[in-house]
Amino acid sequence: MDIDNHEHGTPSRADLQSPDPDAAARFYATLFGWEFGDASPEANGYRTALLRGRPAAGVGPIREPGHPGWTAYAAVADVDEFASKVTAAGGTILSRSGDPLSAGPEAAPGAGPEDAAGAGREIVFADPSGARFAVWEAGDHDDRGGAATVDEPGTFSWAELISDDVDSSAAFYGSVFGWTVTGPEGPMNRREWQLDGRSISGLLPRPPAMAKDVPPYWDVYFTVADAAATAETAVNAGGTQLMPPTDIGVGHIAVFLDPAGAVFTVMAPKG
Repeated sequence: MDIDNHEHGTPSRADLQSPDPDAAARFYATLFGWEFGDASPEANGYRTALLRGRPAAGVGPIREPGHPGWTAYAAVADVDEFASKVTAAGGTILSRSGDPLSAGPEAAPGAGPEDAAGAGREIVFADPSGARFAVWEAGDHDDRGGAATVDEPGTFSWAELISDDVDSSAAFYGSVFGWTVTGPEGPMNRREWQLDGRSISGLLPRPPAMAKDVPPYWDVYFTVADAAATAETAVNAGGTQLMPPTDIGVGHIAVFLDPAGAVFTVMAPKG
């Protein structure tokens, strides 16, 4: 389904940082049917993934050495105002290279929001636990605030924070976004972030099976038609299955590492 704008404060897109963007583009094109144009020099290797000709996600080089991964973005009206909220709540603004930069009086030049060639402005930040998240302020050439297609196979559909301290996470994201959180449900004690009473993303305590040396992070979900078929395709294309297709009530999910080691989740909704 096509979408022309995203409500401020809602997760609206996902970008991948990869050590080999070309290889990543081939992998995800095989998996989700995305198409990619050539990366322009002005974009520093960043390329937009297109689904039916409309932006679905982004793939670019690593800006944080040694840390390939997906980053979820939320749409906001003013990234400067948001940056102040992040630092006031104990978060850290990250530069494009991933170096932690103070946003206080000793802030280094360039520590503020990035300007993406008129398309919009972004900041990538770490919450107090170190989990990376980002926000996007749409610019002159992009007034959607996120992906241009949703709720169909190959689209970003959900973001979920895996946290070691759900109370601290609730306090931080409540402070910067105004999100509230539901009570725990199910055997995993999963909660949902809500904005104006509408569920927009998830909050999950660290699962027992998750390795202790894996830090808290935001997982990104992509919609697929068939989780089992996607799992087979992912493995054949060089990915690693971390969790086989599993029924979670509203659908089947499966978790993978892509060939470069970035984790992501797919979900095939029921009905």
